[in-house]
Amino acid sequence: MWSVIRIAVVLELCLLILAVPLSEGVTSRLRNKKKATKETKESKEVNICDLERREAPFFCYCDNNGLRNASDTNCLIFNKFEEVNPLWSSFSSQIYIEKLTFTVRPDGSFTYIPTQVLKQLKNLHVFNIHYAKIHELVENVFSNLSSIVEINLSKNMISGIKRNAFNNMSNLTFINLDENQIVEVHRDCFVNLPMLKKLMVNRNNITVIYDKAFYYLNSLQELELNGNQINVITRDMFTGLRSLQKLDLRSNLISMIGESSFAEMPELQELELDQNQIKFISEKALAGMRNLKKLRLSENKLVALDADFLNEAPAIYFLDLRDNLLKTMTFDNVKPIVTNLYNNVSYFYLDGNKLTCDCKLAWIWGLRNETKNSKLREDLEELTCFLESKNASLKSVKDAERNSALAIARNPGRNNDYINNFKEKNVADEDYLEDGTDYEGYGNYDDLESKDTAKPPAKVEILDGKVGFIKQIFELKLEDLPCPEPSREDLMASEQPSSRHANAIGSSGIFFFSSGKAHNVNQSVLALSFLFTARFFT
Repeated sequence: MWSVIRIAVVLELCLLILAVPLSEGVTSRLRNKKKATKETKESKEVNICDLERREAPFFCYCDNNGLRNASDTNCLIFNKFEEVNPLWSSFSSQIYIEKLTFTVRPDGSFTYIPTQVLKQLKNLHVFNIHYAKIHELVENVFSNLSSIVEINLSKNMISGIKRNAFNNMSNLTFINLDENQIVEVHRDCFVNLPMLKKLMVNRNNITVIYDKAFYYLNSLQELELNGNQINVITRDMFTGLRSLQKLDLRSNLISMIGESSFAEMPELQELELDQNQIKFISEKALAGMRNLKKLRLSENKLVALDADFLNEAPAIYFLDLRDNLLKTMTFDNVKPIVTNLYNNVSYFYLDGNKLTCDCKLAWIWGLRNETKNSKLREDLEELTCFLESKNASLKSVKDAERNSALAIARNPGRNNDYINNFKEKNVADEDYLEDGTDYEGYGNYDDLESKDTAKPPAKVEILDGKVGFIKQIFELKLEDLPCPEPSREDLMASEQPSSRHANAIGSSGIFFFSSGKAHNVNQSVLALSFLFTARFFT
């Protein structure tokens, strides 16, 4: 009995011993078979980062060529790449791409957005296409792509954007549509984009922006629309942009700024309107702009500014009015912001205008002395104005032209420098002549050769049928500044109890001339006022 049991135990142990290597062998074979299957499958998978097929219409450069290891992929498209091409499925070989760029070469063709591929790339954050011929962004082309943070579609000949083209992209912060051919911005193109911070649609052909086109962009902080053909702006265009801080409307065809045009953007800090055709700005154009700090209006066609046009924007410390047609800039114009211009970071540009030398400019002496900004002070000291000459005539202009030619012939180097230093851009040369007569101590051309420290001769100009001299403002004495006769409007306004026609006292007790009051005092009071001003300004 015991012997039988012993035999059975021994047999069982033997079977166990034999079974162990058998099990390990089976496991090993299964593992090898699985590995071989995987390798076979991978060997058949097309890796977009390692394409060898010469007939492929594209070639991709990747930061890592290993399967499923690339995070940054840049693909060049050489030939026609159809939307149904089976090679699109090969992008699954790099399923972890975070940045994908398509650049179409001149001999390539690409006319659509590869939406299906974008949906497969669950880790995609940045998507770029350049130099394609997409023409139109169709409905829902970018809908529900929650992983994408940035989209750059510049230079793709896009002419239209359909409703909901950008829809429900919960993490999208940036869209670039620069240098396309977009003509209109319709409603509901940009919907459910809670994180969008910056939208660029520069250098397109935009003529119309429909009311509430940006209605859903409540988080947008920067909107760039420069280099288009926008000629009218309205308050309703910007409805919904309650977080916008910067609006760029440079290089458009805008001719006027109406009342409350920007009131839908209460957080706006920078407004760029340079290089338009603006002739008129409403008194209430900046209504609601309590946070506006920078206003750019250079290279427009402004002739005059309403006295109160800055009243609703008291935080401005950067004001650029260069290269307009302004004939004057009164203290009333800058009174709401003048103390802002005293600090080191303030800027105020006024050069390149047609300022008239009169007492309306007297406040500039005070700003020059008060500001801590040395660059602003230097720019103010370079300002010029037109000083009418009661004795000058057309004959004196012709004589000045003759003397100018004579002076240049006698000393071409020195006088050419003078002319170059005083020329204003965009003005015909024949409108600016050298005066050969003795004027305010400049001396005569005959004396220039013997005076090493001679000042440049005064410029002679004909402005609105009047003959006068172009002078640097600070070469003049305050008591010599003429005060024009008040207009009927000035006289009527001066009778009203308005603060805009009151004299203002600067932080150091400086006396500024206001546009109304300075015109309505008698000559003796005016003379005393100039002496008082000169006392504090020197």
